[in-house]
Amino acid sequence: MCQVAADRMARIAGATGRTTEEARWRDLADTIRAQLLDQAWDSSAGHLTEHLGQPGTVDASLLALPLRRVIDAGDPRMTATVDAVVERLGAGGDLLYRYLPAESPDGLRGEEGAFLLCSFWWVDNLASSGRVEEARERFERLCARANHVGLLPEQIDPASGEFLGNFPQAFSHIGLISSAVNLTRVR
Repeated sequence: MCQVAADRMARIAGATGRTTEEARWRDLADTIRAQLLDQAWDSSAGHLTEHLGQPGTVDASLLALPLRRVIDAGDPRMTATVDAVVERLGAGGDLLYRYLPAESPDGLRGEEGAFLLCSFWWVDNLASSGRVEEARERFERLCARANHVGLLPEQIDPASGEFLGNFPQAFSHIGLISSAVNLTRVR
């Protein structure tokens, strides 16, 4: 998020004619981006990782990197990362876990459900990397999980479909809206 903040400050400075500040913020954003892509890349696994300099583990928040303009969704490093996230965190069907508590302990008791926002990030990555029809189909199946008044929870039990966590969940709805906009743009 530090890279995102520096990038947005550069954009704001540019839009307001502050060229000196724009250059400074752009340099910072580019430096952080380069460090992220270098230090989070696990060459032996062939994907970006959850932690800088630590091989192996993935977190579904990696799917947000293209949405934050850190890396293009079509970049081979990102498409490999999407595949790794889906393989490691796939909860069945169109659902993804945020992370695996056994690999990334969070200190919380209990089981995690599939986190809907992550599934919408998956849709966004598919759409932005040219897999538009697959993205659209996943999007429609995710939308079909809403209750009778169109509301979504934070999490879903992948086995039963039961709503878990906060309900209704703004993040899930923001993900749905963002994916709808992204799908519309790429079509």
